[in-house]
Amino acid sequence: MEHSAAPDSAERPSAHTRRRFLIAAGSGIAVTATGILLSTIPVGPDGATTPVDPDNPRGLTEYEPVYDRAVKGLEAPLGFEDCRHPTSRSPRGTAGSDHHEVTPIIDRFIIHHTGTTHEQLDFLSRCNKRSSAPTFYLRHDGSVFELIRPGAKPSSTGADWNWRSLAVETLDATGAPDYAVTAAQLEELAQMIAWLATYDGKTLDGVPVSFTIDREHVISHRETWTGTECPGPYLQSRLDDIVARAREIFTAR
Repeated sequence: MEHSAAPDSAERPSAHTRRRFLIAAGSGIAVTATGILLSTIPVGPDGATTPVDPDNPRGLTEYEPVYDRAVKGLEAPLGFEDCRHPTSRSPRGTAGSDHHEVTPIIDRFIIHHTGTTHEQLDFLSRCNKRSSAPTFYLRHDGSVFELIRPGAKPSSTGADWNWRSLAVETLDATGAPDYAVTAAQLEELAQMIAWLATYDGKTLDGVPVSFTIDREHVISHRETWTGTECPGPYLQSRLDDIVARAREIFTAR
């Protein structure tokens, strides 16, 4: 993602566990322990309101995630060929703006940041104007949401890279200029990389994997495109450390 948050992105409190919401009747305002959350509250035929689930704010279809450390899998519409009519997942067999045919493979793990400290699960759960939906979304506490099955193509890094990669959007813990992330997030990035490496020479969700834990295969968004500073100075400076930690985890398995 780019540094600035999308103007229409939802601002929701970051949390791994479900919260109980007190709904201000008829006001469309959910009151939480962290303050007042303006949100879209579904209204039933009898006028009753239903609290928004912070772990699935758009009510997406849920599935058992392929990544076993993920909180849940959500069928984000941008993981499909037509995000307004999500029926067929985007295949990994085409690449580039001309959609030329390629042999499907997963050989890159690409790290992004959100460019904002505001909760982004709602934004990434819809046909947003950035056409942005990563494989994984990573919150401050290290909890992971799988938005696109690894076997399908993410909508994250660009047409020349989506077809061959898994992508993670890391929610920033601080803003500019550093865009730092938490220790829990750094650890989880290493865990994800070590997990992917266990599939080297095998298939993951039906796609062949060729992946080694090194800086050739673990890259940042800015290393694929000069037009972005993503994932920000802090994460960029920690990539070698993340790779080293991933090797430790992989070796200990």
